[in-house]
Amino acid sequence: MQDWSRLTLAPLFKRRVFSSTQQDETLTRVSEALKDHRLTWKSGRVDAELNRGRFGSLTVCTLRYGAEVHIEPDRLQDFMLVQVPLRGRACIECGDDRVDATPDCAAVIAPNRPLRLHWEAGCEQLLLKIPRGKLEAIGRRAFGDAADRPLDFSPALRLDNPIGAAWRSMVTGMIHLLPTLDDGAPRPPAAWLEHIEDTLILHLLYNQPNTWQHHAGTAPSEPRRLTLAESYMRAHLSAPLTLPDIARHAGASATVLTRLFQEHRDTTPMNALRALRLDTARQQLKSDAAVSVTEVALGVGFGHLGRFSEYYRERFGELPRETRRSGG
Repeated sequence: MQDWSRLTLAPLFKRRVFSSTQQDETLTRVSEALKDHRLTWKSGRVDAELNRGRFGSLTVCTLRYGAEVHIEPDRLQDFMLVQVPLRGRACIECGDDRVDATPDCAAVIAPNRPLRLHWEAGCEQLLLKIPRGKLEAIGRRAFGDAADRPLDFSPALRLDNPIGAAWRSMVTGMIHLLPTLDDGAPRPPAAWLEHIEDTLILHLLYNQPNTWQHHAGTAPSEPRRLTLAESYMRAHLSAPLTLPDIARHAGASATVLTRLFQEHRDTTPMNALRALRLDTARQQLKSDAAVSVTEVALGVGFGHLGRFSEYYRERFGELPRETRRSGG
């Protein structure tokens, strides 16, 4: 694809994480950079390379294995992934759907889709990783309560039409800006960078068919016990809540409440509580320059600062201090 030539992607190719001709090293380094996975080597010579850049909460990579490979990462869980071959082809199985990915057809992989991939020899792909927390925060702004539902996408994203070409151009523009984020470089305004990041995600949410679009404005009322549980969580974020505590105040057993969260939120009650705490912490870090990261963590119920930072980065793609430094 001419628009994504190596010259065009030069700012990303200058950010090499590793290159290798060894199978074990390649599996270890890709697992560290992206996600644990099972990797079966097929025909061809190992000639692996990973390049990676970060733009706000987003991670953009190029990856090749050289050889033909079969990849089984299971569900992504904590992030959404867009894959588009720069060279070669790949077969991407998302649940019951199959995408024959080429430079003209990307794959949009939702966090909870079962996933298997087969890359032909010589395939090199551009990967865009979007943290689930960022996705959900923007989804709520765009679709309201509909974004509380599990997210699923139609996985085939055509890039050879005007809508796909526009998205491709946005990604290219983001990559061109990577050098401005290096230490010592003149840095554009943080609010403008975040606008670019958000717009790229909104493009996918508005233009690629998904469940949030489908249910926007038509979502049925939630079960009362689920609503009560979430209201109790929001009112007691700093308290040492347990599942029995939450269930009791919602008027349900722990088993029933867990089932309600799984059916309507695609998560568990305690994971939902952690997400609420982290979202609240992010809002505070962006809006109140006087409060410290430690105070924010304690205020939303995290007694262990290291664990708070780990969970925060997992959800938003950056550390709490980086949110503070960006100035919101």
